[in-house]
Amino acid sequence: MLIRCSTDTIAGTANRTIDNPMKYTLGTAAKATGKSKSTISRDIKNGKISATPKDNGSYEIDPAELHRVYPPVSGNSIGNSSEEHIATHGTDNEIRAIKAEADGLREQIELLKNERNDLRHRLDEESAERRKLTMLLTHQSEKQPEPEQPTRSRLLEKLFGRRSY
Repeated sequence: MLIRCSTDTIAGTANRTIDNPMKYTLGTAAKATGKSKSTISRDIKNGKISATPKDNGSYEIDPAELHRVYPPVSGNSIGNSSEEHIATHGTDNEIRAIKAEADGLREQIELLKNERNDLRHRLDEESAERRKLTMLLTHQSEKQPEPEQPTRSRLLEKLFGRRSY
């Protein structure tokens, strides 16, 4: 297994000396164990793994300390452990759930777009009708039609023989 090492110095000696074996960084420790950097970092903060903090905020992790908690991942054993299978299966279920949620959200977006387009269409129709009515009201002809005369009762005319105005 090839692991990169840091060339930073600790107390004036390089990390690659025989007395001070190569130390892992958070990223190389994650690769060496098949875990995520956040898992390794959380375990360091919880005290499950001991590590030396550096001035820049990163950690130096002793390989023996790391592998005391997590076994090293070799090239042929990746994905074969039952724990990794369970974790992967759980992740597959989470992915399916997220995809289903995304599909549902896409359907809601499509419904909202259709509703928006319908409302725009209605608004355009109402606006056109309002303009039409405004034109009718403001451009009436000069001559107003005369109101109809109320119909007189023929009975009164016959009885009294005259028209009353």
